[in-house]
Amino acid sequence: MQSEKLTQKKKPYAVLLTRTNASICTGGLAHIQNGLIDAGIPVLQTELNERDAFKAVFSFRQTLDGLNPAEVPNLDKAKLNVIQFTQEVFGRLAAEEGGKEEDETTSAKAGVA
Repeated sequence: MQSEKLTQKKKPYAVLLTRTNASICTGGLAHIQNGLIDAGIPVLQTELNERDAFKAVFSFRQTLDGLNPAEVPNLDKAKLNVIQFTQEVFGRLAAEEGGKEEDETTSAKAGVA
């Protein structure tokens, strides 16, 4: 990457899988995820699941915190999903800054439920 050449510093990156099913990991998704991992591409363990709350952010022009739980199903699960995502990203960035090895769980192969 050009910015890496200019700064002479590696830029951390990883793939975020979005709009995934919260209940099951399909064979197709597991195949894609494993293909990325086999190619040496880091994949976040946390996925942003398909949830009405994420769509409602755009429909109601509100943040998750601004949405009404009576109008948006599973809002609490969407918020938890975002918290898990941000914790994983911050953890990876902290590990990158500290020179620690990547957590094994974040690059484990996907299973099919």
